[in-house]
Amino acid sequence: MKKKKKGGKVFVILSCLFAAAALVFAALTVINFLPRQITVVEHEAQYKLADGANTKALTDKLSAVVSNNYKSAKFPDGILPSLKQAYAVNKNLIGWLTIPGTEVDTAVLWADNNDRYLYYDFYETRTWETTGRLYGSLFLDYRCDNTGGLSKNTVIHGHTTGKSDNVPKQAFRSLYDYRNPDHYKKNPLIKYSTLTGEYTFKICAVFYVAVNPSDDAGYFFNYIYPDMSDSNMTGYIDQVKQRALYETGVSLEPTDKIITLSTCIYDLGKSVDTRLVVLGRLLHEGESESIDTSLVKNNPDFRRPQVWYTRNGKTNPYTNAAKWEPSAE
Repeated sequence: MKKKKKGGKVFVILSCLFAAAALVFAALTVINFLPRQITVVEHEAQYKLADGANTKALTDKLSAVVSNNYKSAKFPDGILPSLKQAYAVNKNLIGWLTIPGTEVDTAVLWADNNDRYLYYDFYETRTWETTGRLYGSLFLDYRCDNTGGLSKNTVIHGHTTGKSDNVPKQAFRSLYDYRNPDHYKKNPLIKYSTLTGEYTFKICAVFYVAVNPSDDAGYFFNYIYPDMSDSNMTGYIDQVKQRALYETGVSLEPTDKIITLSTCIYDLGKSVDTRLVVLGRLLHEGESESIDTSLVKNNPDFRRPQVWYTRNGKTNPYTNAAKWEPSAE
């Protein structure tokens, strides 16, 4: 009887160990699946995650959140299985963005305005209150298709972080690397999933835009307009070519669908509200994902905001260039 009792005790202990191991595995899976910025900006203690500290507390929390929400979640028809866990946590999930070769691999959220996710993270927590820093989330422009398809121009906004921040790269800081054409050559693709479809884009241009018309001779290039017509897009493409920091050799035609990744940058100083834009073109049917790197060439005369020419005592060669205005017709 004693041996039987001992064996039963061992069985119970082993069962508990296996159950605990399963919970830890599930929690770690959650960490790996959910957006990176979730694990580093929600609480100050989470900054220690990279050093292996506080892992249990964090995994317990994330596992509980996913478990509780997943059981009661009602998923949209056709949702990709890979997005179900994240959708169960936040039903404002609209997609997932990955830029292979960079640290961008995260959720994209959507609200009926372009303000909310400048301030709120994936857990709907104001990141300023929890971290003392303003991270927010990557989010789809509120005017874009939020039903599972692609707009003519799928626009994703996001903050960036300074290189001195004591956190891993997150949000759109990795976009800064695309100012260097050598980085582009190694990492020319953007992968974007809506809730129901997966898409690949080739990066075709990187450029600057001044937000305030007063910084660019009274003109704002409305690069974030989502629904221009094919005929209207011809003028848009001309504007992009003028501003491209370098030629990529990737074609861009009026019939193409594009993805626009936009973040703040201060190459012109804090007083000039400027955006760095990384533009991708949807991969054509049957097209290879590779690029011809021999076609990548610097564009020394790329178009800058007028304030740059004024500061440097130079003549703007684009002064008389046609101004493009967006239209859906």
